[in-house]
Amino acid sequence: MVNIDEIRKHQRTFLNQVKERKKPTIYTIKNIEIKVNPGVFPPATDTKLLAANIYAKPGERTLDLTTGAGIFSIIAGRQGATGIAVDINPLAVVNANENFLMHHVQMRAIQSNLFKNVPPERFDQIYANGPFFEGTIIDPLDYACYGAKTFIEGLFKGLRSRLRKGGKLLVVMSAWSDLKHFKDTAKEHVLVTKLITTRNSDDGVRTYNLYEVSVA
Repeated sequence: MVNIDEIRKHQRTFLNQVKERKKPTIYTIKNIEIKVNPGVFPPATDTKLLAANIYAKPGERTLDLTTGAGIFSIIAGRQGATGIAVDINPLAVVNANENFLMHHVQMRAIQSNLFKNVPPERFDQIYANGPFFEGTIIDPLDYACYGAKTFIEGLFKGLRSRLRKGGKLLVVMSAWSDLKHFKDTAKEHVLVTKLITTRNSDDGVRTYNLYEVSVA
């Protein structure tokens, strides 16, 4: 049985460790090395889950709504896609653009809260890996962990006008998230959700779900 209090404690500890990091760190996801600067949330189990399920075609346009250091866009870019990546954290935007240059992908990162500053365009694929809990937002790193309901509501509200016909959103939700709110909000906006796959954390304590969301 999931112990929510223990998971919250783990999340707070991990977030505090991220905030204390003073030097860039190299992470490897799908044999791709990226640099994660101080002040930027690093890849974790949920990142690996979404990253393993990105299949973009040459010429497709992608929108990465929670780019962090940019790994989702880099994977899609190496598969031939082009697109835009956004993050609410300005340090993440700088970091992602550095990694895009290093990997020679045709991606551009901008600062935005979800779709707010994204130029008018529809996309073939959209990626989102947002927060799972509610909590106090003190600095930009906190958005990676807190504000889950507001994130999902904003994501689903703007999705219909941003997906091309036949397009899809890939979004990670933890098994302890408010999945009823997730599904109810999707229905409210006439969206279809489909569970694609799951992944457990290395210690086997936490489970993450990957959903495909499309316009009904």
